[in-house]
Amino acid sequence: MYENADFGRIECMVGSGKLIKNVRMLSDYGELIKEKNNHFTESMNEEGYRIPSHKMGARIFSDVLFPDEMTDSDIGKMTRLSKIMIGKTNMLGYRKGKNIEAYTAKEIGKLVGIVKDRPARNFVNKMIRLKVMRKLDDVGYYINPAYFMANGQRLSLDLFLLFRDELKPILPDWAILEFLRQAKEKQV
Repeated sequence: MYENADFGRIECMVGSGKLIKNVRMLSDYGELIKEKNNHFTESMNEEGYRIPSHKMGARIFSDVLFPDEMTDSDIGKMTRLSKIMIGKTNMLGYRKGKNIEAYTAKEIGKLVGIVKDRPARNFVNKMIRLKVMRKLDDVGYYINPAYFMANGQRLSLDLFLLFRDELKPILPDWAILEFLRQAKEKQV
């Protein structure tokens, strides 16, 4: 019965700024096998086009200035890297099959146009020294969300813990206390 099932039709009904996607799975005989409604925000309304959160890119906070030692070239390179962060983790990596692989310093250099090994390592080390990036042993390189935050609207506990000292000046006290409470619970 399921092998030749017709997936029916997809309907979108507009109502109060939300869309409802109704999917019906029908058998060859027209019998309803499964029905599912998905609710999502309207893509276009009077406020403009809503860019889907799954699109690659990063959020940049206008009130957080880049370190004085960062050149415009460095900022451009970091902007390029921000577009390849693994969603919601800020890790610089790529998908390989079902796994996520971290970029090496040499690969990061190539991504931003630095071909030779030593200048690539120098760039990565400079970003680490300026606290724009951090390296976790055996995991990979992460970009500080104070400068570039991977797509998504929420800062995770893990990312907060990784960059807590850099994030404390820009986060509200109640959020810091909540993250610290969550971290304490996680340890227990």
